[in-house]
Amino acid sequence: MDFGEYQAQMAQQDQQDQAQSPYPLILPPQSPIDDVTLVTQTNPAPLLIELAHKLKCEIEFEEDGKKVWKRMEGIEPMINDIGIHSVLVDVYGIVNQGTILSNLTIEDVENITIEIGKVVTFKLASNWKEYGIKKPNLSTIVFAITNPCYIALKRGLDQGERTFLKTAVKSTEHVMINPKGQMPGEKKFWQVWK
Repeated sequence: MDFGEYQAQMAQQDQQDQAQSPYPLILPPQSPIDDVTLVTQTNPAPLLIELAHKLKCEIEFEEDGKKVWKRMEGIEPMINDIGIHSVLVDVYGIVNQGTILSNLTIEDVENITIEIGKVVTFKLASNWKEYGIKKPNLSTIVFAITNPCYIALKRGLDQGERTFLKTAVKSTEHVMINPKGQMPGEKKFWQVWK
């Protein structure tokens, strides 16, 4: 069964369930949040892709209706592809959906940020020639790498992202099941005295 057949089967099942229910399921024309949107919102992969391009000193342009990354003429990358790959392996250990959906304390956020900063600094300082890094760019590169790590960790602070997503899903379920906030046959508060 392919995805299209699955969707058709699920739609048919929803119609049957709705016909049997005393409370009809009324769907808004476009659901505010669906599973794909939730995955997209929590997926930090675009941040890592952007980081890789920024370290190459590339800027995003729109060309023929497509977004492309290009380096300006005369500007050299701050770090070569070997170095970018090496640090992204470390960064991905932190900038991922697991971290974003975690329950971290402020101490966790601070300690992990400091540790990734130490690891990246040591790696870049030890391999600066191999990675094609000019020494004045070292601190800029470390900051560019540790900042997304810190932001990802902050999203997991005190279940922040997880709590937001739970709330978003609950409000979406409420809207999808009961878009007007009233069950069929229920009277509004002021209609009780009529």
